[in-house]
Amino acid sequence: MNFLKKISENKIIRLFMGCSKKAISFLHLHPFWRCLSITFFTLIISESLSRHSVFEAFSFLFNSPYAFFYNYLIILVTFSAALFFPKKAFALATVSSVWIILSLINCIVLSYRITPFSAIDFSIAINMLGIIDIYLNLFQLSLIIIGGLLFITLFIIFWKKNASTKIDFKRNSLFVIITVIVMIISGTVGMQTGHLSKKFPSLAEAYEDYGFAYCFSLSIFDVGISEPPEYANDTVESILEEINNDVDIAPDKKPNILVVQLESFFDINRVSNLVTTSNPVPNFTYLKNNYPHGLITVPSIGGGTANTEFEILTGMNLDHFGPGEYPYKTILQSSTCETPAFTLKEYGYSAHAIHNHTATFYDRNIIYSSLGFDTFIPLEMMYNTEFTTLGWAKDSILTEQIIDCLSSTEGRDFVFTVSVQAHGKYPDEELPSEHDIQVELQNNTVAENKANYLYYVEQLHETDAFIGKVINYLKTFEEPTVVLFYGDHFPTIYIEDDKLLEGSKYQTDWAVWANYDITGENKNLNSYQLMAHFLSMLGSNLGTTTKLHQISDSIENYQNKLEMLEYDVLYGDKITYDGVSPYNFTNIEMGVHDIYVTSLEYNENTLLISGNKFNEYTKIKLNGKTKDVVFIDEHCIAIENIDLNNYKTLQITQITHDRIELRTSAEYEINSFIPDTNDEQ
Repeated sequence: MNFLKKISENKIIRLFMGCSKKAISFLHLHPFWRCLSITFFTLIISESLSRHSVFEAFSFLFNSPYAFFYNYLIILVTFSAALFFPKKAFALATVSSVWIILSLINCIVLSYRITPFSAIDFSIAINMLGIIDIYLNLFQLSLIIIGGLLFITLFIIFWKKNASTKIDFKRNSLFVIITVIVMIISGTVGMQTGHLSKKFPSLAEAYEDYGFAYCFSLSIFDVGISEPPEYANDTVESILEEINNDVDIAPDKKPNILVVQLESFFDINRVSNLVTTSNPVPNFTYLKNNYPHGLITVPSIGGGTANTEFEILTGMNLDHFGPGEYPYKTILQSSTCETPAFTLKEYGYSAHAIHNHTATFYDRNIIYSSLGFDTFIPLEMMYNTEFTTLGWAKDSILTEQIIDCLSSTEGRDFVFTVSVQAHGKYPDEELPSEHDIQVELQNNTVAENKANYLYYVEQLHETDAFIGKVINYLKTFEEPTVVLFYGDHFPTIYIEDDKLLEGSKYQTDWAVWANYDITGENKNLNSYQLMAHFLSMLGSNLGTTTKLHQISDSIENYQNKLEMLEYDVLYGDKITYDGVSPYNFTNIEMGVHDIYVTSLEYNENTLLISGNKFNEYTKIKLNGKTKDVVFIDEHCIAIENIDLNNYKTLQITQITHDRIELRTSAEYEINSFIPDTNDEQ
């Protein structure tokens, strides 16, 4: 007690307390200063969360004062809106909380992937619900829910307690106008002087360089490709003439063309301080030793699978789009885009997509129609699937799907396959399972986790075995077939560039295999250039961007011309296609096999349904109403506690966890199988 008394009598403490009271009183009486000061503290908290360090937040202030000031202006503009609410303190607290919550989400996201949180992530949030248990345990989820409820409760109490004040519309409007004008002028000057930028070769580095508020705000408003200043008919036509766009060359031998995107895959032998008891990727090593191969620079690390897909299939450079944008969630929702799936059809090809994850992730069930695919086999259309310890489908299931696609048509096929097995999050502690390959880390830092590597190497080894299975099957396949394998991005494992023997963590590996003699140049490329290089090995130049990429070494202003063509075909006048795109949305089918019923048995209110291609995602429709079933095997399902006399028709349907119907069988009359059930009707 004496100690507390001495503290209370200390002149410095008393002076500090007195100044604090005066400051609080001053801020209460002067809303503009209150707005300015809260903006600063909100920005510091936001940057501290985003950078995982208070020190780094202040380092941003002193090392990049212009960018810091612009972030301050962005937050200040949002705070200025609070001046028009009677309960100003509550309004300011609300705006501040929004920025802090967004920064907290970014802080959490960066713990699981290297790509920061951006506005487009809201559109894929619903897809994440199905796999949230992989990233968060029950305790963490409970804390989030309890914290959220507590936060809402406190906000309601604060709203009720906060007194209303008179609004000075004239002064407040002047403050807002001045703030907005300063922000616009500062943004323009910042772009001209290089203190700010709209082009981000690396989104993660951009958040470090320019701040969370700026980059996140840009991801909201800067979407798509802006019209190039020199865009005009003559400019586009000159580019088309330069690349000889009116001459199309089909692939030599017209082989089946397989493109396999491997989740979080790279040649792990590139890690200098990792020692393994055997080579985790012997099949990929064989490809590198005997076939064309190289590195590709991909648009992200640890996530963003769909964006690597987009660059590979379309040949478009995501640097020309908005920061953090996923075209799968923006322009491709309403527009088709030239891909090999479209261009190869003119030469008798059918186009198939395969992915051993849910169909609706990144809206692939919709977007693959925009990209020209005829069929799509997602996880919901696969059978006898095995899963990893963390719950990802194993890649071994994909071999059967590839065979099904090749066998489903009489002509040649373009098959695009996306794997998922090696996906993170990787466990921080060793899982209780046997490991064929043991790992050791030499000269490792605290951030490098052996358990991460042990699990990842195990999955990588099994993915490599899938590569071997595909090759072994195709060796004896009667039709000429060529395969391109590549990784979509680095895993979310702590790996620094100085620990890599070759390339950077933005570069994964690619390699080609064929069941006939094939030659090609070993080359390091950007992912948007890889398909053009691959097609050049087949003697083909199909596609506008393909033609441009294939002569990129010999033309001037290559990136400007690429951006011009990208804008033209997606957002502009489609001069490339004489004003009208020749590519229409396909009537995409889910799966390549029909789902059908062969017989029904009804006994003691249980209906036993025999047929073909049933799995854990199969449901039944009775009179058009969806019912859950008991899955028995691929040829048998059952529905219990059902009075069949109440129903006339039956259908089988495949439905995702988020209740999207993918494929439905023909409609069957129940009494054609069991004549007695509907006698009472």
